[in-house]
Amino acid sequence: MHPLQGKWKIVAHTSFGDLPSVNEITVDGDTFHGVMHDEKSGKDYDIVNGKIDGNHFTLETSMSFVVFSINVDLEGTLSEDGKTIEGTVTAMSKTGNFEGEKIE
Repeated sequence: MHPLQGKWKIVAHTSFGDLPSVNEITVDGDTFHGVMHDEKSGKDYDIVNGKIDGNHFTLETSMSFVVFSINVDLEGTLSEDGKTIEGTVTAMSKTGNFEGEKIE
């Protein structure tokens, strides 16, 4: 099983402020999917188009607000010990960073 599989606590640092989430990831070969639980809004968003290449990964999600939705792309790296991740988050042509730790 790939070490990306499992539950992750992630904080994305964006122009909208810090966005904490708990993400449940299911790996299938070199792809993955899952659910992002937004801790600020309490909403769940699907993780789609997850791709893994060694310790490098990418994923997409779409977040819905009252009158609009935004596409969010994450690109990151899994640490050698498989316990932390970090990378960049891009939404609405703005880029921030994120870090996370495996919680299950």
